[in-house]
Amino acid sequence: MSTNPYETEKLKGVMVKENLTWRSTSSDDTIVEQWNSPGTPVYYVLDPQGVIRYKWVGYPGEKALDAALEKLIKEAE
Repeated sequence: MSTNPYETEKLKGVMVKENLTWRSTSSDDTIVEQWNSPGTPVYYVLDPQGVIRYKWVGYPGEKALDAALEKLIKEAE
């Protein structure tokens, strides 16, 4: 999910034009507050119960994401 400075209707047009497939919201402080998000992008890895196990502000890199996912997959097995 990313937060954008666009008004909702303008954001929809940008998403279609740019073929963006991830969830986005227009500037909505409620989302930022609910997810305790200090900025974008923010990456979350949730466990099978929906608990946030990892959180990065900014791109953590493929190795960090892969390591987090591998650890949770092993725990789930």
